[in-house]
Order: sequence, then C-alpha cells, then structure tokens
Amino acid sequence: MKLIYDCDNTTGLPQKDVDDGVALFYLLQQPEVTLLGVTLTFGNGTLAQVTAQTALLWQQFGLALSTYPGHEKGQVSTTPSAAATFMATQVRLYPHEVTILATGSLANLAEAAEIEPDFFELVHDVVVMGGRFDRLLVNHHEVAELNFSVAPAATRAVFESQVPLTVVSGQYLTTAVMDRSFLKQHLAPAHSENQRWLQSALFAWMDTMQAVGGVDGFINWDGLTALALCQPAAFTFTTQSLDAAQCDWTTGLIAVTEATTKRMIRVMIELKDLAALNGELITALNKA
Repeated sequence: MKLIYDCDNTTGLPQKDVDDGVALFYLLQQPEVTLLGVTLTFGNGTLAQVTAQTALLWQQFGLALSTYPGHEKGQVSTTPSAAATFMATQVRLYPHEVTILATGSLANLAEAAEIEPDFFELVHDVVVMGGRFDRLLVNHHEVAELNFSVAPAATRAVFESQVPLTVVSGQYLTTAVMDRSFLKQHLAPAHSENQRWLQSALFAWMDTMQAVGGVDGFINWDGLTALALCQPAAFTFTTQSLDAAQCDWTTGLIAVTEATTKRMIRVMIELKDLAALNGELITALNKA
C-alpha cells in the first residue's frame, strides 16, 4: 500500500493530543505500508505548532521521513503549499495506487484538487478520521468535532468528490478509551531516552484528559483509524448514502439518507475487540 499520512501531529506538546504520533509509529511498523511522505495540516494545533512538534519528534526518534507542510488556517496564498504539491505529484506518479490517511483538517486534500483537477480521480482511496452523526459525548460531556469543522469548505470538497471514501467518525469511538491502567500494564519499561520522552508525552496527555473530561486515559482517535485502514477485519463497516444538503460541515455533521444517491461513503461503525486493538498500538509504541 502506497500511503500518504496527512496529519496534525502535536505529540509531546503540553495539553495537546498524542494520537497522530501513535498512528505514525503503528504505520511505520506495517510491512504492507510504503509511507511516501507525511503532510502536515492544522487541527490539534496551529500549523506552526504541528510543524515544529513534528520536527522535534523526527529528531527525537531519528526518523528519515520527508514532511510537507500545508497552509495555516485562514492563510491566503497564491503559492501552492508543499503538502498539496506533494500530494498532487504523487498521485500523478502513481495513478490509482495512493491511499491518503487524513487525521486532521482536510485542507491539504482540497488544495491538491485545485492544483490537479483530476486529483480525486487519481487517488486510490481516502480514509478520514473525523465527523459526527449526532452529538459527540465523551464521559457524558459534549465535545466539539475538530477535524472536519476547522476547514468546512475543504471537507465539503472531499465529500462531494467521487473519491472512494472511508470515514472513521468520532461518533463510534467515544467509548474507545485506552485507560491508564491498561497502558501501565502493557508498556515496556522506559530504558531509553526515546521511550522516556514518549511515555512522558502519553501520560501528560492522560493527565489533561483527566482534568478536562474526567477520563483516566485517552481516546486514540487516529491510532484506531490507522488500524481500521490496515486491519479492516477487526472492525465493522457499513455503506451509507450521503445527504449532502443536510450536512453541516461547520460543525462536522455528516447526514445520511435511506435514499440511494450517487455519493456513497463507507463508515466504520464498530470495533470488535478494543483491548486487542489497544494492545496492537502499545506493541507499536514499545518498538518505537
């Protein structure tokens, strides 16, 4: 699988999510995945924060992957971003072979389609983390959708294209917590500087989740999305018909209809064994 990982990584940044980093370490250890590059967007933080934190992660772990930043949220530029240019170039180079895993805003994909008019026809498929079908409740607290809603025009462009699209929505992950006790039980002892750094980032994010939402752990939104891409048999999917007129991309609301339309999307609706999936991700962290 030729893959571009489009993310808003903030792993290790105080009070910011770590799930993009978890997803990355998992993807790097999958033999069937050829990671062509990592494109950066806003979402968990600003593009500047994402770019700086990703550079730090790369330095900390000696990663030799190429990264390509997009535009900052609200930035108006006549110069195409490195992220969108890279995406457009890769799908031209490998037509119908490139999968894009997008776990932040969808701004880079929409911009790539402006550079390459056939972009969505040339992509093999797109897997996105984000969106909601109803209210998002985490531990009985309503939370905002923060991937699709931060770039609503870009989200609309992706959903209204005809690219094969798989959606891993927060709607079906709100109870998929990796709790502190499970993590402590399965993480290997932190003997190296890298492991100490990574485990410090994980537990600091858990402390934030405990203080803000009363969750003694964290929801591994992006890590589970990477698993859904690579191990689809561990999940249940359904095909839904998009009701574009009723979608509200400013709040990340995905509306579906029983009526048959031309725009069908594949939706992950169930994790079959959360403990096993969390175990897969911890194994990847232990090997990082």
